[in-house]
Amino acid sequence: MDIFVLVAECGGISEAARRAQLTQSAVSQIVANLEQSIGVQLFDRQVRPIALTPSGAVLLEKARGVLLGAREAIQAARAPAMAALPKLNIGLVDSLAGTIGLELVSSLRGIAALWSVQIGLHSQHRRALLGREVDVIISPDPLEDQSNLERHKILREPLILAVPRGINTNIDDLGALARERDIVRLSSRTMLGREVDRLLRRLRIETTGRAEFDDSETVLAMVASGMGWSILTPLCVLRGQAFWRSVTFAPMPSMIASREIHVLARERELGDIPRQVAHTAKAAIARRMSEKIAPDYPWIMDALTLPGISVARREEKPDLWHANAG
Repeated sequence: MDIFVLVAECGGISEAARRAQLTQSAVSQIVANLEQSIGVQLFDRQVRPIALTPSGAVLLEKARGVLLGAREAIQAARAPAMAALPKLNIGLVDSLAGTIGLELVSSLRGIAALWSVQIGLHSQHRRALLGREVDVIISPDPLEDQSNLERHKILREPLILAVPRGINTNIDDLGALARERDIVRLSSRTMLGREVDRLLRRLRIETTGRAEFDDSETVLAMVASGMGWSILTPLCVLRGQAFWRSVTFAPMPSMIASREIHVLARERELGDIPRQVAHTAKAAIARRMSEKIAPDYPWIMDALTLPGISVARREEKPDLWHANAG
């Protein structure tokens, strides 16, 4: 039944076989055995890609509930003994992997015997989560078009300017900055890159630039080298700390814009683990921001939102910023 659901969701035998790490003939045989055992045809094989028959559509709806119940039963059986998962597959965007990845795995290593961390673009993680190649992702994409997912918002962070230190351009005028200097872009393959492009279009700001990158640390390195300016977020800034001496960061002058980061997992399959991941990630972000960002850029701390986390402001404790998990 699990393979039947996978074939239906993938729209074909070959992709289902790849995700299940089986041969195509094995998957075809499993589906054929299921059809024979219940006495109905589940797929119309005369069309490409193959499509569900009316009987197959009914079974798909029921099968999802049966499989979810089975996984919940397994999770409930594990809970009393606090047994660790054999393996936890997690997907992280680069700005998180390079800042809190180590702390996240170290703090939660007891919940899984083996951790597999995939670092990449949010689009890759989306496909991996929906294809059951990963169990949990931490992503700027909440996948609102997908049902049967649980979502935990862990951060809202502002979009901020990054410019080479010492430039004589007025950075309070974004239009002038765009006219006088090239932009170094995060590529449109990244969700943040697309959000920045939408923001600039709303502001009717025309930009010029000769370089774009998938990786925020590389973008910051290019800004530090004087190649141009960029629009990033505090997590990107935190990851590129090696370049701070050559970069000035400033609030966006024309519009308040932000992005959100979420922990996503398939609903009710991992028990309390997604919530634990979200709580630990929030606490790790708060600590790193308090230690590294707050002393030089207190205005960034004022613009951050970490649900359930309180951050002592500088006026409350002049010599110390600190974060408490609530």
